[in-house]
Amino acid sequence: MTSSLRTATPDDALAFDSVRRAVFPYRVGSAESVRHLWETMPETARMLVLLAEVDGQVVGAGRALLNKWTSEEGAAEVLVMVQPDHRGHGVGRDIYNSLEWHLRDIGARRVEGWATDDEASRAWCRNRGYEPTHEIRFSRLDLDDLDKLPPTPPMPDGVTVASLADVGPEAVHALYAATSVDEPGDMTLDVVGYDGWHSGIWTSPLIDHESSTVVLVDGEPASYTFVEVDRDAARAWSGGTGTLRQHRGRGLAKIAKSVALRKAARAGITAAYASNDEVNGPMLAVNVWLGYRPCARQWAHIKVL
Repeated sequence: MTSSLRTATPDDALAFDSVRRAVFPYRVGSAESVRHLWETMPETARMLVLLAEVDGQVVGAGRALLNKWTSEEGAAEVLVMVQPDHRGHGVGRDIYNSLEWHLRDIGARRVEGWATDDEASRAWCRNRGYEPTHEIRFSRLDLDDLDKLPPTPPMPDGVTVASLADVGPEAVHALYAATSVDEPGDMTLDVVGYDGWHSGIWTSPLIDHESSTVVLVDGEPASYTFVEVDRDAARAWSGGTGTLRQHRGRGLAKIAKSVALRKAARAGITAAYASNDEVNGPMLAVNVWLGYRPCARQWAHIKVL
């Protein structure tokens, strides 16, 4: 089997998303959100998206780019996906080789990638010089019966909740940027500029501005959770949850997620998905309390070029 590579265009968003759905069925996305990501990615990220075709059919996809939300010089990420029935024929190898040449050309120094939790995928990464760093848990929660959810915790004095739409982008960005610094992972997200965040996240077609919830303490944003939705599939994704350091340990994330999931369910969402680093005990505890159950695992990997 011989595959050919080509650079993706916005018209290829559906093909890219179709490969993503086959490889990562526990993720939530859409062709529209893929196109939005490509169109709003800053030029300084130097993103390259490749598609692999066999007999005119897209069977694999990949992308590589510099991470512009960290101050680490040369931090980058790479993603390679191949349809399950086309693996073992060099499709992923060809995609990756081209992406690594691109990463070297744009000055990447430390590259992050991910492997599914099977020996073949992890061996594939090891054979290309990647070392595993930490495990990521993916979880699912059925939302077809709200009575299965634990009761929303009582609101402490001075605590209220509001939607993202009510709070507005400037205040939400300040909260997001302040909490992202503490996000577990191999790259510290310490340069989350407003313009890139607004165009890439706030305006994403996945973000549900009504279900996404902000918890306020004495009127000031203190905690949040983002809800991303694929309404065609009635699925939601936890797009991030964070609490300011001075307000942690008070159960605010529990309140945010409990309120948000109920709003999403009432809007027609029947299943919710989330991912967490296994080292993030507090967030895992919140999700277990809500009823999320593991459905898949990945391993983060790092390679120094």
